[in-house]
Amino acid sequence: MDQEMRGGARPVGGFRSDGGSGVPNDNPGARLTDEAQGIGALVGGVIKDLQELLRFEIQLAKTELKEDATAAGKGAGAMVVGGLIGLIGFIFLMLALTYGLATRLPMWASALIVAVLLFVVAAVLALWGKKELAATKLGPEQTIATLKEDQQWAKQQISSVKK
Repeated sequence: MDQEMRGGARPVGGFRSDGGSGVPNDNPGARLTDEAQGIGALVGGVIKDLQELLRFEIQLAKTELKEDATAAGKGAGAMVVGGLIGLIGFIFLMLALTYGLATRLPMWASALIVAVLLFVVAAVLALWGKKELAATKLGPEQTIATLKEDQQWAKQQISSVKK
């Protein structure tokens, strides 16, 4: 009866509603609900993956910053030790000058030699500490790079869900 009203065309939905063809009735409402649930599951999965990825990125950033801080601490420590040894060298230099001017004995020469040696050690440690500090990068570069990769991945996942 429905077919006669539509000029012999099949009923909407693609199958006859009277069951005469032996093919089950295709319910568009149920199909839309299934598709909506499938898209919801996909979006939920993408969000869950992004949350897990973000947790890993935060852990990576913490690890990177800890390593950089350790290297910076070593360099700063070497600079402090170099500065202290330099201060001790300055004290010996002043003692050498004092002894040299006051007594004109060879003791000043030995104090001067000690001061020069301390200055050399201080210079070496200070230069090493400066090199260590210059070599450290205080930004989480690896984390930034992987975050950019994650951004591209997330865009791909979202665009595939939209299709």
